[in-house]
Amino acid sequence: MACWSLTSHLLSSQPELYKAATRSDFLLAGAEGRLPKEILGKWLAADRLYIHSYIRAAGQLLSSLDFPTYVDPFGKEDAAWETQLADWLIEALVAIRREESFFIDISKRYGLSLEVLGPSSNDSVQQPTALERMQKIFADVTPHVSAHACGTSMSTPLLPWLEGAVTFWGTERVYLDAWSFAHAKAAERSRGSPADGHQDADGGALRKEFIPNWTSPEFVAFVERLGSIVDQAVQKVLDAAQAEVGKAEKIKSEILARVESRWRTLLEAERDFWPIMA
Repeated sequence: MACWSLTSHLLSSQPELYKAATRSDFLLAGAEGRLPKEILGKWLAADRLYIHSYIRAAGQLLSSLDFPTYVDPFGKEDAAWETQLADWLIEALVAIRREESFFIDISKRYGLSLEVLGPSSNDSVQQPTALERMQKIFADVTPHVSAHACGTSMSTPLLPWLEGAVTFWGTERVYLDAWSFAHAKAAERSRGSPADGHQDADGGALRKEFIPNWTSPEFVAFVERLGSIVDQAVQKVLDAAQAEVGKAEKIKSEILARVESRWRTLLEAERDFWPIMA
């Protein structure tokens, strides 16, 4: 079958929901210098807990990877997908620990509180918070073994790490596009206001610190690398199935069944993770 990109499919599958997850009023207010420190601190505190869930999830996914036992020293193939994913996850762990330290430093320099606030009186106590939903998503990144219809044998799906990789790629891609949106809006504002952001409601924390952090060329390359691992691994599986009529399309449908609902759930949680602006 022709080259097919799973990540491109996912990005185009929920356009309105993806827009809501990456173009929040919170980001717009920050880019325009209207973001109160109290709201920024609330988001920062929640995002720090998000980081803790991310770290635990990365460890779980790493522990589940089935690494190759033999590598041909003369082979021309790239490293196994599991090895490439492990390299990415290890880099992610180093980066996100550095990011947590960055959060603490920013909170001190800009006078932001890292206290996690409880739900407001208008929130339904029956509904989990966006943070709790993200924590649940991160807690479910390890491969699932499925039972055959007879109920007596179990099977491991192709690319058993796929759901976890899509989860990590998805959350990073949402951040990249969300902060790129903020970057564009901040660039518009900077034409008519001081570049150092000292007159911003948050003292310039978002425009000077957070926007550059999540729109850097290094972060772009980091996100794209995981997307490439996912797409190339899926394509290789599909290519290998070409010899049998209809098998590639069946595998493609099975892969979509595994990740599409997860993708929607992730976007809903990411959309709701941004604080509501009055």
